[in-house]
Amino acid sequence: MHAFILAILFNLFVPQQTATLTITFTNIQTAKGQLMIALNDTKGSMVNGYIVPVTKAGNVTYTIKDVKPGAYTLAVFHDINKDETLNTNLVGVPKEPYGFSNNARGTFGPPSLAEQTFTVTDKTSLSIALK
Repeated sequence: MHAFILAILFNLFVPQQTATLTITFTNIQTAKGQLMIALNDTKGSMVNGYIVPVTKAGNVTYTIKDVKPGAYTLAVFHDINKDETLNTNLVGVPKEPYGFSNNARGTFGPPSLAEQTFTVTDKTSLSIALK
């Protein structure tokens, strides 16, 4: 019982380690819309989502603070028309630019989670090319 109480007190009063994740999104073709970013665990469940306005073509850098160190995947798409939906054609091929961590690419659909997985440590940087 005492160990249980000590564990609770430890979690309440000892700050949890967090990290910073900086992502540079490249190959942005148009200076409008927003980036819709999903930070996911390695099972594909979203940990957190972010919306970043796009105000210039080229590269956009975004920093996420207070990320718990560990393994993640990341998916992003450039929501050009700001409808918060990845627009696709009749057979499901995206009409808006998108990307995944590790610049992973699937053949017929999204890449596997294993191909997308990366590790966040104290300060981690990624570069994702939108296609």
